[in-house]
Amino acid sequence: MKLKVEHTTLFEYDAPVYETATEVRLHPDDNHGALQHCLDFILEVNPPTTIFQYTDFYGNSVHHFNMLPSHKALQIVATSIVETGPGRTPADLSNDIKYYDFLAESRYVHFDPAIRRFAEQFQHLKEPSQLAEAVCQQTYDSLIYEPGVTGVHSTSGEVMALGRGVCQDFAHIMIATCRYLKIPTRYVSGYIYGGAESEDRDRASHAWCEAYGGPEVGWIGFDPTHKSLIVNEHYIKIGVGRDYADVPPVRGTFKGAAKEQLKVVVRVIAVPDLRG
Repeated sequence: MKLKVEHTTLFEYDAPVYETATEVRLHPDDNHGALQHCLDFILEVNPPTTIFQYTDFYGNSVHHFNMLPSHKALQIVATSIVETGPGRTPADLSNDIKYYDFLAESRYVHFDPAIRRFAEQFQHLKEPSQLAEAVCQQTYDSLIYEPGVTGVHSTSGEVMALGRGVCQDFAHIMIATCRYLKIPTRYVSGYIYGGAESEDRDRASHAWCEAYGGPEVGWIGFDPTHKSLIVNEHYIKIGVGRDYADVPPVRGTFKGAAKEQLKVVVRVIAVPDLRG
């Protein structure tokens, strides 16, 4: 499946700000396998400035820029064309130390008492992918999807206490549970294509997780927010990390006393394949 993503981020300020420093993680992953290829990527910033790029510890492409002159608005537009397909992300056996990161607690993923109690029901399952799928199903069944009750800084323990949240929160619960049960699990940032009927509607970034099924199986994508559970060609992966803190789409700072207003618009549409 070939998909086009237009992700527009607009920061508006009620007074001039200056010395803006911004990091952007919006470049789709390209794993050079059957799962996903990034065919094109354009990043535009207004006011214009020089954009730099580096690859972070987890292999994510990060663009960054500074804007020294004062300004009252900053717009970031990322346009991507991605070809997706079925499959799993292969294991990266060249850097085993990353797997330890995906077994430990992190900023938003904690082994709270509620998480440990939740994990008890899966302790009889030994096969990693079967265990992860069971956790995914139970997370979907146990939590209520409700925007506005949590924030980007909500931890897994806070979400368990509320019993509700959004995709980021569902992912953090599954990650905490799987890691507590010794299954390396990582947070995934990206998008999901909702079908032709969704193309004219504004959407948002999406989050899910990948559990490690062993060196021969690799990483399997699970989405505890949707009843289909298993990630397929409708998903576009941007990056991975320990939790949301490692892969926010846009993160930055500025100097000034202004109040900031943020608006994000995401469109995901299917692109006709004209080959043949």
